[in-house]
Amino acid sequence: MFLKSFEYYRGIAIILIITGHCYWISGWNFASYPERVLANIITGGTSLFVFISGFLFHQVFYPRFRYSRFMQKKLMKVFLPYLFWSILALLLTYATHIPLPGGFVGPTPSFWDQYLQPIVLSLITGGHFLAYWYIPFIMIIFMLSPLFIGFIELRRQTQLLTTILFLCAALLIQRPVNNILVIQSVLFFTPVYFFGILCSINRDWIYAFLGPKIWWLGAGVLLLSLIQSSYYMGAGSYHKPLFILHGVDINLVQKFLLCLLAMLILHRFENTESRILSNLAGSSFALFFIHGWVIKVLTLIKTSHPYTGGLWLLPFMTCFVVFCSYSMALLIKKLASKYSSHLIGW
Repeated sequence: MFLKSFEYYRGIAIILIITGHCYWISGWNFASYPERVLANIITGGTSLFVFISGFLFHQVFYPRFRYSRFMQKKLMKVFLPYLFWSILALLLTYATHIPLPGGFVGPTPSFWDQYLQPIVLSLITGGHFLAYWYIPFIMIIFMLSPLFIGFIELRRQTQLLTTILFLCAALLIQRPVNNILVIQSVLFFTPVYFFGILCSINRDWIYAFLGPKIWWLGAGVLLLSLIQSSYYMGAGSYHKPLFILHGVDINLVQKFLLCLLAMLILHRFENTESRILSNLAGSSFALFFIHGWVIKVLTLIKTSHPYTGGLWLLPFMTCFVVFCSYSMALLIKKLASKYSSHLIGW
């Protein structure tokens, strides 16, 4: 069954992700309490993307799942574009002498320490370019699909208990420093993927039972953001080393509620046509791969020609980055024709 609402959901999720990456070039540092509240709601859009992926795994792939065919498509439309853009990013890094993350470059002047090891670690972790960490993480999630098939076939009570246990662990594990440790990202986002599957299995009940309670979900999202903003000066999910305890990441709980809230709101537009959101959804992976390059150029401009900005500039910067990324994606799609999905996932 094709759900128009989840097509729109994907378009909105990629916009939130890009918005979260435009903070610095917009000059927004969310110093005030109200700004932190807003930032805590916006930041962490990756959870929405993972939720959608889990929902669609059950909705689209599970009924006719074949592991080899599933992985072949993901390799061609997700991993190949990642390799292409990663190679470009690494060439740029070495050409401009941009430092790679700490630990990537070895201590000796050998070819292995200075070139091979950094390249291998960059491709394994995705830590060499903005947001590219997501691809190694989601590829592992795809590889673990047989486990998620097993999760789908569990009893409802066991599914719920499993999701709660993984969520409790994720609240303590939190996200990795600089998003580099892939296994930590897998542990953190797995309950979100489980939750997406659960919401697909029980979507009719969710629409009927929780639909009238949509304002309570909104209040829950706002309340959790208010609580987080009261004691945390940053925004979004917490990041820390894997084996160090450092509080509870309540932003993840907020994102669980936000995933449900967005699902219920967009369900009301199931029969509404939005060409803009449909185009954004269809090109979401292309926007993902390209937007970091646009932000890189804007970062260089801001560094060499400082300007004053703030929250007021964020919507304009987000629209500009989306427009440039979408235009580049359209150009590549036109030039590459049938091979464009191997370059930009679209």
